[in-house]
Amino acid sequence: MINYCPSCGNKLGQGSKFCGDCGKRLADPEESISGNSKKDIVLGKTKKKKYKSFLPAFYVVILAGTLIFYFATAQTKKEKIISKQPEVTKGIQYPKSRLDMQPVGIKVVQGKIILPLDKVLEKKFVRFVYKNETTSIPLLAYINEDGKLITSISMCEPCNSTTFHISGDELICNSCGTTWNINNLDAISGSCAKYPPDPIPNSVIGNEIHIDESAVLSWKRRV
Repeated sequence: MINYCPSCGNKLGQGSKFCGDCGKRLADPEESISGNSKKDIVLGKTKKKKYKSFLPAFYVVILAGTLIFYFATAQTKKEKIISKQPEVTKGIQYPKSRLDMQPVGIKVVQGKIILPLDKVLEKKFVRFVYKNETTSIPLLAYINEDGKLITSISMCEPCNSTTFHISGDELICNSCGTTWNINNLDAISGSCAKYPPDPIPNSVIGNEIHIDESAVLSWKRRV
């Protein structure tokens, strides 16, 4: 095979590493086979492999999109608990007039705190206290506007209030006046807005509302 110098066009001998006319260094035969010469690239006979340079940016975009989707759809602990609370009646609309908590009796049987569902349906908003030999924890239960039974620790932790009232679609602390939406306990206004009554899971069996005693005992103040 006759080769020619890419610089001056001089005929080259087989296996030449330098042009005998202009002295240009020539590519090794293996290099010529495996790679693309600058001349070929300039003449458009071959294309540079550019896709590799885009791979890191591609992965960054995919990772960023995944993280954005995760944080946009991830539920908080409060949202997870409320979404699983049982629906016990049809939707309710509360008047703007004040609805105060009403006391209700409970019993503790085999690790379950039990209160009567019919009393909660009647009173709409109740307060009860779990007690054992070493601790006393106030709790509350109410029916939200979607008909779900919400149970939670009855405490506005920053101000230490344990009583609340409902007005329209707002749950209001009796001490500091902080307000939350009764349907999801999202903050509306007030200095303690970041700390709504902490939801506790419940289940309904017949006319009984069951709350795991362990869930209440493992509760810890957030502030």
